[in-house]
Amino acid sequence: MKISNFAIRLWRLASLVGFGTLLIYTYVSLETNVAVSFTPDSRPDVFINRDYLFYGCVAIFLINNTLINTLTKLFPKASGTALPIPNQQLWLEHRSQLNEIFRNWFHCLMAAVNTVMALALYVLGKLNTQLGSTSLSGHQWLLPVCTAIIVIVIVSLPIRLAMKPVAED
Repeated sequence: MKISNFAIRLWRLASLVGFGTLLIYTYVSLETNVAVSFTPDSRPDVFINRDYLFYGCVAIFLINNTLINTLTKLFPKASGTALPIPNQQLWLEHRSQLNEIFRNWFHCLMAAVNTVMALALYVLGKLNTQLGSTSLSGHQWLLPVCTAIIVIVIVSLPIRLAMKPVAED
C-alpha cells in the first residue's frame, strides 16, 4: 500500500470518527435552541432547534458520503474517451493509475467535507457556550481554514492529472 493511499484512508476514517464524535458532543452540550447567527455586537439573532441542526447535519453527512461512494464505484466503469482530462491517451494506457487517482481524490473530497462540517460544529458549540459574553471569539480561523481545505482538495486533481502517469515496473 502506498503512503498516499494510507494517509488518505486515515484522513477519511478520522473525519468520519471526528464528525460523529463532534455531532454527538454538540447535540448533548447545546441548549434546546441553538444560536446560528450573531449581530455585529455579538448578540444572537437567529436560533434553530437543536434537533433540526442534528438531523440536518446527519442528512448532509449521509448524502455526501453516499453520493461520493457511488461516484467512486462508478468511475472505473466510465468510458475513458468521455473523460475531459489532459494527456487523455496517455492516461487511458494507464487506466489502473487513473482509477486509483480518482478513487483517492473522491475519498479526499469526502474527508474534506466531513472535516469542514466537524470544524463548523466545533465552532458552533464553542460560540454557544460564550452566549452572554460581550465579545465572541475563537471563530475567525474557521472560514480561511475550511476554504483552504476545500481548495487544496479540488485543485489537487487537475494538478495530478496534468502530470504524466508513473511508469509501471
